[in-house]
Amino acid sequence: MNNLINITNCKNCGQQIESHNFCPDCGAKKITKRITFKNLISEFVDRFLNLDNSFIKTFTHLFTKPEEVIDGYIHGLRKRYVNAFGYFAITITITGFYSFIVKDRLKEIMQFDDNFTAQQAEIQSSIFDTTTQYQSMLSFLMIPLLAMLSRLVFLNYKKYNLTEHFVIYLYGYSHIVGVMTFVLLPLTFMVDSFMIVGLIQFPVYIVYMAYVLKRLYQISLKKILIKTLLFLIYGGILYIIIGLVIFLLLVLSGKVEIPTK
Repeated sequence: MNNLINITNCKNCGQQIESHNFCPDCGAKKITKRITFKNLISEFVDRFLNLDNSFIKTFTHLFTKPEEVIDGYIHGLRKRYVNAFGYFAITITITGFYSFIVKDRLKEIMQFDDNFTAQQAEIQSSIFDTTTQYQSMLSFLMIPLLAMLSRLVFLNYKKYNLTEHFVIYLYGYSHIVGVMTFVLLPLTFMVDSFMIVGLIQFPVYIVYMAYVLKRLYQISLKKILIKTLLFLIYGGILYIIIGLVIFLLLVLSGKVEIPTK
């Protein structure tokens, strides 16, 4: 009778579980009790605050040995670290909270920034509203764009293909954007210039991704500096094209008016 009581089915895949605490088929934990606030907190602590947890390992190793995290995932390592899309999803959540908190403050900075004319501030405000509204989608679209630029820069190297560059930026770009969110949050309320935020933010992104790519490709400092310069040139051209397209769309939608003499 006791054996019959212990037999149950996995809630995730339907596989029969007897005396196991985890499903032998999909690895999901056996759940037999109703959820309570106590075990909800316990699960959160185990999943995110445990120092042996894969999230903590992924976060720290993307600083200390990013090649192990990224190259490992590309070549089939799946259990030791958070998967690439999962890590990207965490970053999207973090940046979403950041945008919600600082949205009004950033618009205030743009309106009173001496570096912007009234027309420029209006354009920046419209662009900011649009990017905030579609932030998740735009963040995801940034990954393939960066991957294509990166693959173009490393065209003479066959180590990673375009899809694998996509994985590189799912991890690397997501990581540094998430980290800088915590740095920029207090800074946004301390400075009075939107330019300062950008001048701090983007160089950090560039330096970190150069570091990641240097570790992955195992190339010299001289070579990665040349590759980074090439990336900035290609990226600058793409940025101008995208900026012109966005400006044109804003003009056509009536959100921005072109001043006439």
